Amino acid sequence: RPPASAPVPGTSGTGAAEPLVRVAVPRPLFTEFTYSVPRPLLRPGETSLPPGTRVRVPFGRGAGKGSRLPGVVLGPAEPERRPPAPPDRARPDRKSDGKKRERRPARNRNLKSIADRFPDPLPALPEDLLALARRLSEATVCPLGLVLRAMAPPGGGGPGRLLSAAAATPAGTARLAEPDRAAPRLSGDDRRVLTLLALSSGPVPLPRLRRELDLPPGRRFDRLAREGLLDLSKTREPPDPGAAPPADPERPDADASAASAPPTLTPAQAAATARLESALAARKFAAFLLHGITGSGKTEVYFRAVAAALAAGRGVVLLAPEIALAARLEQLLRERFGPVAAVFHSGLTPAERRAAFWRVRSGAARLVLGVRSAVLAPVRDLGLVILDEEHDGAYQQDEAPRYHAGQAAWMRSRAAGAVLLLGSATPSLPTAHAAAAGALETLSLPERVGGSRLPAVELVDLREVLRARAAATNEPEPSGASPVFSPRLRESLVETVAAGRQALILLNRRGYGGRQLCLRCGDILECRSCRVALTLHRRGHLAVCHSCGVGFPAPTECRACGGEVLRAEGYGTQRVEEEAARLLPGVAVGRFDRDATRSRGSHRRLLDAFRRGDLRVLVGTQMIAKGHDFPAVTLVGVVAADAGLGLPDYRAAERAFQLLTQVAGRAGRGTAPGRVVIQTLNPDHYAVRAAARQDWPAFRAAEREMRRRFRYPPFVRLTRLTVADRSAERAEAAARSLAAAFEGPAGSEAGPEVEVLGPAPAPRSGAGGLARWQLLLKADPPAHPEVRRRLRRFQEIPELSRRLTIETNP
Repeated sequence: RPPASAPVPGTSGTGAAEPLVRVAVPRPLFTEFTYSVPRPLLRPGETSLPPGTRVRVPFGRGAGKGSRLPGVVLGPAEPERRPPAPPDRARPDRKSDGKKRERRPARNRNLKSIADRFPDPLPALPEDLLALARRLSEATVCPLGLVLRAMAPPGGGGPGRLLSAAAATPAGTARLAEPDRAAPRLSGDDRRVLTLLALSSGPVPLPRLRRELDLPPGRRFDRLAREGLLDLSKTREPPDPGAAPPADPERPDADASAASAPPTLTPAQAAATARLESALAARKFAAFLLHGITGSGKTEVYFRAVAAALAAGRGVVLLAPEIALAARLEQLLRERFGPVAAVFHSGLTPAERRAAFWRVRSGAARLVLGVRSAVLAPVRDLGLVILDEEHDGAYQQDEAPRYHAGQAAWMRSRAAGAVLLLGSATPSLPTAHAAAAGALETLSLPERVGGSRLPAVELVDLREVLRARAAATNEPEPSGASPVFSPRLRESLVETVAAGRQALILLNRRGYGGRQLCLRCGDILECRSCRVALTLHRRGHLAVCHSCGVGFPAPTECRACGGEVLRAEGYGTQRVEEEAARLLPGVAVGRFDRDATRSRGSHRRLLDAFRRGDLRVLVGTQMIAKGHDFPAVTLVGVVAADAGLGLPDYRAAERAFQLLTQVAGRAGRGTAPGRVVIQTLNPDHYAVRAAARQDWPAFRAAEREMRRRFRYPPFVRLTRLTVADRSAERAEAAARSLAAAFEGPAGSEAGPEVEVLGPAPAPRSGAGGLARWQLLLKADPPAHPEVRRRLRRFQEIPELSRRLTIETNP
C-alpha cells in the first residue's frame, strides 16, 4: 500500500499527463514520495523539475495549506502500472450508441501535486551532493530527507534585514534568583532562556538562542521583553563578507591587490607541498595525513595546496573544528589571497549563510572555509578538502544526520577525484591506523618553523600540594596563596607577567564551582528533571544544569536534610579568572569559554585583544588549546590535567593526551622559550606522561594495544543505540528487545561477529525528563554493513524510530 502522501499518475486540466517526480521530505522516514508537477511550475525548456530542486509539498492525510513541507526533488518517477481491465469492463471506450469516444487518463482522488517551487536560480543541490547524501544516509542510518535538509541553504529573509539579539535585564537576572515558588512562576523554557542570557557576556543573537536551547524556529520573546525580563535589540544585518562581484570573470576569486607574499618554506614544508601539488596535478583521489608537531607550519602547507588547487581552476573546502579557528583562518586567507572565501558556520546569520551558499553554488566562489557543515557546501569541480585538527571531536555531528566531517570528506573526495588532506599534531587513533595500513600517505613536519623549540613541561603532583596544605592548616596562609594555583604555577604566572609576556590558563570546565554537596548527609544538588549535578555560576549567583540549561538560585541549605553547610566541589573557568585577577592586581585577565563568546563577533574581539596585548592572561576551556598562534605566550598553565580521564568514554585517555599536547604547543612560538606547568592528581598516567614529553608515538603504541585487547575502534566498528522514553520501563523494554535482536545464535543475520554490551541506563539519563537506555554494538568490519541494514529496518518501525538514536563510531 503506498504512503498516504504518495500520489498516483494524474493529469492536468487539459488532459495532458503531468510529469511525476520523487521527493525526499525532512521526516524520519526512509520512503521517497512521488508527486505530480503542475505545468505552471516548469520553466521554459523544462519537461520536469531537475534533480536537486527545492519544492514545497502537501504531506499527510488531508494535508492542507498549513501542512506543507519543504522537500528536494530526487529525479523522475515511473508512472504507476495498472493491471489490465477485466473482460466484462473491456468496452468502456464506446458509448451506448456504438461510437468511439476519446479515452482519458484515469484520475485518483488521492493525487497530490507539488504546491510550490522555491525561487532558486538553479537547483540548490547538484548531482554530486545528491549522491553524497545517499551515501551518508546509508552510512549513518539516517533518512535521506534529513540529510538533504542539512545540505540545503537556510530559509528566511534576505541580506539587510533586521537582526535581533537578546540580553537579560537586571530584573530578569533578579527574577531567576527568586525562589521557584514565587508567583507568577517562570515556565521551564522561560527559565532556560533567562539563564543562558544571564550567563552570557553580551547580547545573544536569537537564532543562536533558539539553537542552543533547541527551541522552535518561530519561538518569540516579546512577552519576556514586555515584562522587562530581557532587552531585544536590533541591528541591520551586514551583507556576506566578500560578496562583491569579481572583477575578472575568468578568475572570479582573484584579488591580487590584497594578497601578501608567502613566507619561505622549511625543507619539510617544501617536501610536503611538492607532494601535494603533484597529487593535485594528477586529478585523482589521494589521501594524506600531514603530521606535524605544534608550531611546525601546517597552515602554510594548507595555503600552498589551496593556491595550487585554485590555480588549476578547482574548488577547495578548508575545515576548522571551531568557529574561533575558522575566524582566524578567514583573516589569514584574506591576507594571503584577498576576499575569496565563502564562509560557512553557525555563527553567521541565516542571510549570510544563504548568500555564501549561492556564491558557491553559482561558481562565484571556489574556496569554502568553515566548520563541520562546510563539507556539504555545493563546491564545483572539487579538487581539495582539508581538515585542520582532524582529531577534534567537534567534527562529529551530534544531531541527525549524525555524520563525521572526516567521513563525509572521504566520501566526497573519492567521488570527485580530489585530494584529501588531514592535518594534526595528535592524529586520532583511527586516522593513524589508516595511515599505517596504507590508506593515507603520511607527510611529516618534525620541527618548528623559525628555529623555536618545543616548550619545557613540568608536572606538578597535586597530591603533594594537598598534603602540604593539610599539614599546614594551623599556619597562616602565605601571601598570594590560592586553592586553584599550586605554588609553582603561581610563581610562574607572576614571573611571566613581570617579564612582559603573556600566559594561557586551561581548565576544561566552565562555570564558577563544581557540583554542590551537603557536608552533613552527602547529598549532591541535582537538576530535578535531568538528574544531572548542578554547576555553580558566579554571574547571577545561579546553580545551572549544563544538560537542559535551566538555572536556579544558588541554594543555602540541603534539599534532603536541611543542612546549611553546602560545599562546591572543584572550580570552573570563572573561579580561575577571579583567582588570576586577585593574584595579579592591575593586570588585564580575560576568559574564553562558551559563556563569554555567545555574542556576535565575541570570538574575534577577545582573541584580537589578546594578540594586541590588551589582555595579558587568558583563561579558557579547550577552545584556547588548539590552532592559535600567540607569539608572546611563554607560559601555559593547566589547572586540572586529569579532569577528563575518569569519563565513561573509551577515548578519554586519547582526548586528555590531545588536549594537553595541543595546549602545551601554544607556548614558546616566538623568540622567547616557552614553559608549561601541568597540575595533576595522576602524574603517572600514561597519557599525562606522554603529553609531558610531547611523545605521540609512545602514547599511540600504549593506546593502540589497549584498544586491541578490549576490542575498540579502530579494530571494530562501534554503534551506540539509545532509546528515550518518558517511561523508564518502556525505554528499558525497548532496549532489551534491541539487544535480543542482535544476540542471536551463530549463523543469524547479525552473525557471531557482533558483540552486544548492555543494555544499561545511559549517562545523563533523565535529561529533559526522558529516561534513556543504551547498548553498544561491537562489529568486526565485515559484519558492519549487515548491522546497518538491520538498523535501517528498525528505523522503519514508527513506534521505535521516534525514540531510537543511532550513533556510528560515537
